[in-house]
Amino acid sequence: MTHPDSKPKGSAKKEYLILVLIILIGTPIAWWQGTKDGKELAAKAYVQEDAAGSAQPEKVEAAADASEGAPASSPEAVARGEAVFKAQCIACHGEKADGKGPAAVAFTPGPRDFTDPTAKWTVGREPAQIHETVSKGIAGTGMAGFAAALTPEQLWDVTHYIGSLPGVAGAAAP
Repeated sequence: MTHPDSKPKGSAKKEYLILVLIILIGTPIAWWQGTKDGKELAAKAYVQEDAAGSAQPEKVEAAADASEGAPASSPEAVARGEAVFKAQCIACHGEKADGKGPAAVAFTPGPRDFTDPTAKWTVGREPAQIHETVSKGIAGTGMAGFAAALTPEQLWDVTHYIGSLPGVAGAAAP
């Protein structure tokens, strides 16, 4: 006598076959859809950054516009900026701002060394350019934008702190 809940043996094989087909067909479709969406989002993000002048050395005017509402640097702003830098930036840029933080090994190109006055800068070392870089990041590098994570005051404070570092303050433009 058969158990009332048992299914014929052929039925189980059909269910396994259907399951295998779903996995074999569904997995590549799901992967493709996820890849497609990710590429579209990245393209939109980089297009917006490029349109705003981020990571485009020839578009310095866009960064200069940001300096019109910039608060003046002060010892207090630099001190607040140092605290922001220590909380947000040392993982990549290091405690000495020399680009040798623990996460620096994961990036090519490596993080900016703010202690080297001869370093070439992707965007520029003027306050408006530093602010633009800190706010929006640099496409194609490990430099993420912090506009969503920091307040406008914190963005300017960290800009003023970076501007006070030995490789930035009084250094010749690239």
